[in-house]
Amino acid sequence: MQILLDDIILFGYHGVHPLENEVGTNFQIGIKIDIDDIPIRVLEDTVDYEKVYLLLKEEFKKTEQLLEVLADRIIQTIISNFHQIIQIEISIKKLNPPIPSFQGTVGIKKLKKIK
Repeated sequence: MQILLDDIILFGYHGVHPLENEVGTNFQIGIKIDIDDIPIRVLEDTVDYEKVYLLLKEEFKKTEQLLEVLADRIIQTIISNFHQIIQIEISIKKLNPPIPSFQGTVGIKKLKKIK
């Protein structure tokens, strides 16, 4: 079973350029969580996507220069709250990167296998 949180837009101050840390920009985040394939009857049997979102928002407030570091921290926070996770993937895209004449997004994707 997979739990998906897609196309989340959060504002943050992440990046190596000083202007990114002062002005900030929007980021697009996606999280895919694989969980044990067991019968799910109550919320405690699964991963609560609302709680995942709240954990993401809290970690996203902490400025990082590298998206790789931010992704690692978010992953660790999520897996420490849910024992059902067997694999988690996160993607973080910077929607307005400070690259002259660049149109598009830049970002990272990280996959972590737990079990």
